Amino acid sequence: MALFNRLKAWFFYRFLRKNIDDENRTKKVYNINTASSFGVIFDATIADNNMLVANFIGKLKASGKKVYSLAYINDKKTESSELMKFFNKASLNWYKIPQNKEVDEFIKQPMDVLISVHTKESLPLQYIAAHSEAKFRMGPYVEKAKNSYDWMIHSESDHSIKTYLNQVEFYLKSINA
Repeated sequence: MALFNRLKAWFFYRFLRKNIDDENRTKKVYNINTASSFGVIFDATIADNNMLVANFIGKLKASGKKVYSLAYINDKKTESSELMKFFNKASLNWYKIPQNKEVDEFIKQPMDVLISVHTKESLPLQYIAAHSEAKFRMGPYVEKAKNSYDWMIHSESDHSIKTYLNQVEFYLKSINA
């Protein structure tokens, strides 16, 4: 099974490299003060992480930022609600590329900063980040995902979502833009 998943990943990255139109995207570096809109994509499969991401989104909204969010659930049953937009395993094609209305709308949404919240390779989230209209895209360090993000965060010791979100906040406050 691992060989089959590696083969899928190989096709995914090959497809991603050929289909990214990054030259036509307007790139600009933002920090927490200069950005007015944020997009947050995350893996909502682990319930404990959802509260951390919800708190992070709440902080952004409390500071007057417009926030768009989209969550991936690794099952075939969960569907979007008015409170949260989801996409699930059933909306992924063979290459793990998401294909549904919520994903298409999120990708086309103009925003200043996109934050991809996951600590391991996530092909669906990397695809969304790579195709997003966001001017500044932040995500975790994944060697093969360099085309998906403008700013990658790497943690050698602690791979928790809490630590990752703390680093995102730190860098958003530290960047001179």
